[in-house]
Amino acid sequence: MIRVVLCYSLVIKMSEDEKTTKKINVGLSVLPTKAEMVRDITVIEPEYESYLDQLPPEKKRRIFNSVNRIQTGLHAVAPIMCLGAQKCPFIDRCPIPERNKSGELEYGADENYPIGRECILEKFYIQQKIIEYVEHLNVDPANPVEMSVVNELALIDLYKNRALMIMSSGDKGGQGKDFMRVDVLGFNENGQAAEVAKLHPAVEMLDKLERRREKWLDKLMETRKAKADWMVKVGSHQSESKILGEIQRLREAVLQLEEGNPLEIKAGEDEEVLLED
Repeated sequence: MIRVVLCYSLVIKMSEDEKTTKKINVGLSVLPTKAEMVRDITVIEPEYESYLDQLPPEKKRRIFNSVNRIQTGLHAVAPIMCLGAQKCPFIDRCPIPERNKSGELEYGADENYPIGRECILEKFYIQQKIIEYVEHLNVDPANPVEMSVVNELALIDLYKNRALMIMSSGDKGGQGKDFMRVDVLGFNENGQAAEVAKLHPAVEMLDKLERRREKWLDKLMETRKAKADWMVKVGSHQSESKILGEIQRLREAVLQLEEGNPLEIKAGEDEEVLLED
């Protein structure tokens, strides 16, 4: 295994008038291997470890479970937190409350809602989007680069769905259903409001999210193209090295024949011969 050693130096200017400099070696630094880097990152400082030791077992288990959930993907942190039926801005889209014959919502008891946890609608929505992208784009779940792109695409879909819910039901002021928002700029001497209509921010957000999705898809394609180009390059280098090796063996064979020595063939039985007869 090859270890890389870096030499750190200080370049000191002797004075403002002098043009000469002095270089002083201050030490060596060995670049860590991947295993050593992972080991160093996972080491917990003694002060923090003592803090964790004093926590109750149930609280410590809840902390580590929360960290593990975050590591599994954005579906653990991206959804909005459930505030209950009375405070939820999207209660009209929530599948938990029921509607009576007149079409009014019947919220029911607070125990029916995951208050303080992820919104049940958005939680399952983003999970389903991640699964769809992994299957449709043929992404390897063990590839962190491609999975980061999948998570971003699913997050964009989640935000777009949230913006669409605002446009379908209206924002806090009841605006947005017609793609427009009316702002009051002030009042004249007669008490009449001076209003201006403009495009609703939710519409602009949808456009930004769609452009963002296209960029992430392009990044995924660029990543795969770069990987494919690298594989082709590595394969061509391997083929070139095999051809050079065969040429060298041919030269050695010619020299043996010229010297009158018996010809020895050292090629393996299963070795591919790239030079034609």
